[in-house]
Amino acid sequence: MLFSGTKTLRQIAAVLETGNLLFLRLLLTNPSAARVFPGEMYRSYLGLSGGDAWPCRPIFELLPNAGRVRATIEHIPSNVIGTPLEQLSALALFARATNATRIFEIGTFRGRTALNFALNLPEGGRVFTMDLPPSEDARGDASDRTNSSDATIISESTTGSDYRGSDVESKIEQVYGDSSVFDFSPYYGSMDLVYVDGAHHYDAVVRDSEQAIKMVRPGGYVLWDEFCNFGDYADVTRAVLDVVPRGQVSHVEKTQLGVYRKPL
Repeated sequence: MLFSGTKTLRQIAAVLETGNLLFLRLLLTNPSAARVFPGEMYRSYLGLSGGDAWPCRPIFELLPNAGRVRATIEHIPSNVIGTPLEQLSALALFARATNATRIFEIGTFRGRTALNFALNLPEGGRVFTMDLPPSEDARGDASDRTNSSDATIISESTTGSDYRGSDVESKIEQVYGDSSVFDFSPYYGSMDLVYVDGAHHYDAVVRDSEQAIKMVRPGGYVLWDEFCNFGDYADVTRAVLDVVPRGQVSHVEKTQLGVYRKPL
């Protein structure tokens, strides 16, 4: 039921299936945290019961050839929404451990992830990070098509502010466009890693995922943000499972990252 296409049904099911006294206490003391509690509980249940439609695997099980690896992370204090440190660490490790030299990110926001990707690329490496054009018309049109959570992010975004002025800014190329109509073909087959973190409604994730798989080279990786999120962003998991060949997507343990490795 938590994969239902109807948000209201998902929310009712989430409360009925995972509700307990701890949830009620959290609802009274921290309503925003209570919104994600059912999803966290349901993920734990699936993992313990073996009921996942995908495996949940430790990061180094997904990167068996990594060996000893050192990744760099830069933390930027902020009051706005940001990538959790555990997830940022996983992204940095994927960049470093795969010896990536070309990364494409769909969804820049403030550029924190792009910055940390760039910190873990060798000299000559390149991060292409894509965001909506800064014009009010472009952002307004995109906001009208997406859900309320994404619309808030769009309105608060200052594209790339976290990486601008950094010592790795020269490794980052800002790309502007609406991924629903953007021509990704010049990038096909040339990326070591593609990170999908754009709009989170079903149709957008399907298109972004299809393009990501085309952009990544054989043996490269596609990563998705908000995978296994059973709340406002449940469409991400539904879309990924519909696009990626069955049995070939994994959940990165202790994150909300999905990962797919393109066959050689």
